[in-house]
Amino acid sequence: MCRTKLSIVLLAAGITSGCALGFAQSPVANATHTPQEIRGLLSKAESGDASSQFELGRAYESGNGVPRNDQEAVAWYRKSANQGDAEAENSLGVMYRLGAGVAKDKAEAVRWYLEAAKRGNALAMFNLGAAYYNGDGVPDDATKSFAWFLLAQEAGNPAANDAVRRSTAVANRIEQQQALLEAAAICERGDVPQDYNKVVGWYRKAVDLHSPTAEVKLAALLIDGKEITRDYAQALDLCRRAAKQQFPQGSYCIGYMYDKGLGVQTDRKEAVRAYKDASAQGDVRAMLALADIYSNSNDGKVDRPEAYYLLYSAASRGVMKAKAQASVIRGEMNRHELKQLDRKFLDHRLDPKKVYTFMMDPNPPDASNVSRILSPVPVSK
Repeated sequence: MCRTKLSIVLLAAGITSGCALGFAQSPVANATHTPQEIRGLLSKAESGDASSQFELGRAYESGNGVPRNDQEAVAWYRKSANQGDAEAENSLGVMYRLGAGVAKDKAEAVRWYLEAAKRGNALAMFNLGAAYYNGDGVPDDATKSFAWFLLAQEAGNPAANDAVRRSTAVANRIEQQQALLEAAAICERGDVPQDYNKVVGWYRKAVDLHSPTAEVKLAALLIDGKEITRDYAQALDLCRRAAKQQFPQGSYCIGYMYDKGLGVQTDRKEAVRAYKDASAQGDVRAMLALADIYSNSNDGKVDRPEAYYLLYSAASRGVMKAKAQASVIRGEMNRHELKQLDRKFLDHRLDPKKVYTFMMDPNPPDASNVSRILSPVPVSK
């Protein structure tokens, strides 16, 4: 049954797609190759020239100067693709998608599209968008589909313009944010030619849509300064914008910058305030950072029971290294601090004995284990 959220009709490789989104193949020249031209292509192709191998494959696919033969087309596309010719990689993907000259294999088609996209082929980027839209060789995924259409459009594929327009029309703001974040992630991991200026560009578009995730990810790049120019002031502003949206990573980022003195004077109070906000929202990095501050305070305000409690909170969320750190801190506590720690757990309706058993267990936590620890206990004041 046709999906109605995005109906696109395109003509590609001689096939019209109504319900499903069409795919894109390299255009075939209208002029017919002369026998002399075919002999020249064959000579170069047999000598290993990847471009000639691709052109010969295209000639066989379309019957341009030679009898149409999909098996021969696939053979020459494969020779060219194996040498890294992006057009041949995309064309080989289309042949697998169609089952032309080779057994139909949509997953193999996607593999070849991705190889071509890594070399910057805009047709392959569009075809990946179509694959994710249709669920051809991959699970259907509207976010990834939208992202690949965006990348194809940026790379200059005219067919992507309509796909992007229609995708934008049916996507809400959060869905548009997710597509832009995915486009940035694709660029960052190198599934298209890696270009951090483009990564930043996609993040900025998501920031314009008030994405706190994009704000923090862009801030991280600006703090790191390895791939783009470092800019602490802009990074701090982005993190503050994310924190205002109750995004815990934004608060953690603020705490980190004040903790390390990145673009600002080191300010432990500001760092602790921000880390607390992030911890209250479940950010484990903030919990670990606070635990470190409370157990190794330079200003003498050591609070080992609070440090242990924070490490327990991180461990209960799967951070295994927190258990070892907590064990060291507990070994440093005096009798008064140990009583404080017991009281802290009781105040949070936790059984201290169960907590300590859990913290000494080297195995990762599971939901049932944590739920037993969190079972209410009587509390006496």
